[in-house]
Amino acid sequence: MEVIVSDDSAGPAIREHVAALAIPRVRYVDGARSGNPVDNWNRGLSEAGGSACVLVHHDEFLIDPTYLRRAVDRLDDPEVAAVIGHTMVTGVDRPSRFTLASRIARAAGRPVWLLPSLNWIGPTAAFVFRRGPLFEPTLVQLVDVDFYRRVLGTGRAVFLNGDCVGSLGHHGAQITASIDPRQAARAEIVRIATGPELSFHRAVQDVRAWVG
Repeated sequence: MEVIVSDDSAGPAIREHVAALAIPRVRYVDGARSGNPVDNWNRGLSEAGGSACVLVHHDEFLIDPTYLRRAVDRLDDPEVAAVIGHTMVTGVDRPSRFTLASRIARAAGRPVWLLPSLNWIGPTAAFVFRRGPLFEPTLVQLVDVDFYRRVLGTGRAVFLNGDCVGSLGHHGAQITASIDPRQAARAEIVRIATGPELSFHRAVQDVRAWVG
């Protein structure tokens, strides 16, 4: 196992902290200081050498000490594309709607086509996947769910029991806090739905299959 700290901050504090830890498996890399946080995520993922990856943001934390071990064990099955842990959300500035969204999705069978309008997976720390894919840096509001959708298009998901990941919910330091989420989501949903990986025709077929 390795921990890669991909840092795109302006100051030296994080670099100095990692150096002071002096833990061999914790490695610091200079993240892309492009102004786009997604470039920083991809910088860290591109440095990964393991067979499985999980991206933990600054406002996420792991709860269950067996979470990653259980997830990697499930990824031994070649038909499994990703392992999803349960998220416990702690609201900061305003309550999170994730708990309700996840319940609705669970009742609906968690269809992948529902992700752009209802993120039932939650934060990236709850999503363990095989190394390879990167996030789409031109997306903002739906960058995570677009990634989940692409990964889950290659295989099935396995869900773990118990609270695995903690998230700080909605707060001012989030990437999406400075944008109009409805307007951004509308534009990006159209782009995703008409893209080569998920055409409108394919989405209609998925809905019909789900309805039965």
